[in-house]
Amino acid sequence: MEEMINFSEISLENCLKVQETSNYLTINFYDPNGFLYFDVSKKEIEKYKYFIVDVENQENFSVGITFDFCENENNNKNNILRILIGILPKLKTRICIPFEVLNGQTLFLDRTPGRLKAVVQGHKIDISKLAIIKIGIIKAFKNVNVKIYNPILTDIQPEYPLPDIKYVDEFGQLTFKDWTDKTKSEEELKTFLLSELEKSSEIKSFQNNNLSGYGGWKNRKFHATGFFRTEFDGNRWWLVDPEGYAFISIGLDCVNPGEHARVTWMEKLYSKLPEKEGIINDAWDIYNENGIEDKYFSFGIYNLIKIFGQNWWESWAKITKSRMYIWGFNTIGNWTDLKFIKYAKMPYVLPLENFPTTKKTIFRDFPDVFSNEYKENSEAFATQLKQFEDDKYMIGYFLTNEPHWAFVDNLNIAQEMLECDFELASKDAFIDFISKKYNNDIKLFNKSWNLSLNNFAELKKPIKKASRLSQNSKNDLEEFSKLMVEMFCKVPSEETKKVDPNHLNLGMRFAWISSDALYAGSKYFDVFSINCYQMDPYEDIDKISKNVNKPILIGEFHFGALDRGLLATGLRAVKTQEDRGKAYQIYMESGVSHKNFVGAHYFILNDQAVLGRFDGENYQIGIVDVCHKPYKEFADFIVKTNYGLYEVAAGRRNKSNQYPIEIPRVAF
Repeated sequence: MEEMINFSEISLENCLKVQETSNYLTINFYDPNGFLYFDVSKKEIEKYKYFIVDVENQENFSVGITFDFCENENNNKNNILRILIGILPKLKTRICIPFEVLNGQTLFLDRTPGRLKAVVQGHKIDISKLAIIKIGIIKAFKNVNVKIYNPILTDIQPEYPLPDIKYVDEFGQLTFKDWTDKTKSEEELKTFLLSELEKSSEIKSFQNNNLSGYGGWKNRKFHATGFFRTEFDGNRWWLVDPEGYAFISIGLDCVNPGEHARVTWMEKLYSKLPEKEGIINDAWDIYNENGIEDKYFSFGIYNLIKIFGQNWWESWAKITKSRMYIWGFNTIGNWTDLKFIKYAKMPYVLPLENFPTTKKTIFRDFPDVFSNEYKENSEAFATQLKQFEDDKYMIGYFLTNEPHWAFVDNLNIAQEMLECDFELASKDAFIDFISKKYNNDIKLFNKSWNLSLNNFAELKKPIKKASRLSQNSKNDLEEFSKLMVEMFCKVPSEETKKVDPNHLNLGMRFAWISSDALYAGSKYFDVFSINCYQMDPYEDIDKISKNVNKPILIGEFHFGALDRGLLATGLRAVKTQEDRGKAYQIYMESGVSHKNFVGAHYFILNDQAVLGRFDGENYQIGIVDVCHKPYKEFADFIVKTNYGLYEVAAGRRNKSNQYPIEIPRVAF
């Protein structure tokens, strides 16, 4: 079953039709609020499973295209679900959106051939009420032209044709652009990497005599315990290294020899890919699930193999450890191979794996937190720390990273629980909570919530949008939501401390503070962590500190530019590599000037792949490119910043006032 949406059904708002043919419209998005839209309220939308449209980005950089699905009450932001999808330039790409994702339970769509990352934003909507579909783009630094081909409603999963365009050269670089320091030959790569290996032999420690062997500050000494801990000195929070020295965690995430690019479905976009054989195997990652191969390739590793052969990893590790010292990083951040952590013998943080869940979840990845199943799985989860309990280099561990349920602003998780049509221990806990609050008086409760239940046990039956019943229902559900989040944090935190009392619980690296409920479990953390993608983190740190009287660690931040060889900037964009350096300095020095700030970890060491990593991110955010060449202008500012941070933290030096030129991001 299939129905084409004709161009005659499409309307435009704050955008311009540049060209129209029988097959496509070329739209100029001159306004970030512009979109084209069509009314589907009179169509039998529930007969279909997919919305399909082909798009072609006419620019020379990636573009984030948006699809807004709106209920009848489309003036209410709670009745709009947005899907943001990255698309490559000059590549006709098929977008297929399954209507099942409109229930909001999915955060990231699986990749399909050609397109980049796809993120679901906003609140779930009822497909039976779907009225409007809008197509727009996120704000760009210039007007954007996009070809839109005839949209289709269908119940059949489509094919995904791709044109034969060579995007990536033999080194993993973008083919159709030139830039400073682009690698032109294998001989050039060899000369550079051999020189870097030779220089690395000279670097044995931090390039600052005021630093301890762990990277702590010798000018401030506290009681030493042999492990990392926290200390408030009356003026500010510090981490304290095992020798007792004040420590600010200056970290770098993903310290690995190269990012892997998706190859599956995208083979014809690569100029040359080597066969999987011999030492080249190290550059390939191939997964096989249900007889289907999913292939990834790391040009970063391949470039090392070309020059160093069998010794590629040892050569890379030696170069990278010396660079960490030179650049002034004292912490190896998340998602770094344990092999390098053991080799480097530097402070590090550990992301724990397989956060405990339950067979039945309440919303996305939020488990049935009051269940015995959650407690038992938390006990098993904690055992992975046993092997690290005596490691003095480990600062601490993150329980998880960016829980998917917390990506919805002001999510009322208790309301989501009441909508579930299955048994939950958390519902039993809610019934106990609410019956006690209303003195077991069902009439009093009914009056308060505008309901007519016979008894509290009837709350086990699904109730839709219960927070809208009355102001009291909203308040009660928000109160219980905080108890649910508290249990979400408490149960695994208590279990990890039983197994490993020596290391710091660094929290959950929330993507942002999407609601005040996220503070509810913070008392079980030693350090509160967040991934903060702002130009300046001070305001976010200050807001958190007013709710959480704890040290605060930032797990991720980055800046990217389009003046070199990639097509997207990442979540914060500036004009040049020098501006990236200025942005890094402003960020770190502003952060450390706050009394609760105890560190931040830059994301990441390597640029992402031209055609995207596993989920489609393809950002120019690395300190080094795919050929392991540092972006010198950026790296110079990193060195200048990192070796002055303790002075700024102690109030002995003013923070920078060199501000970068910020531009709208190219990210998704």
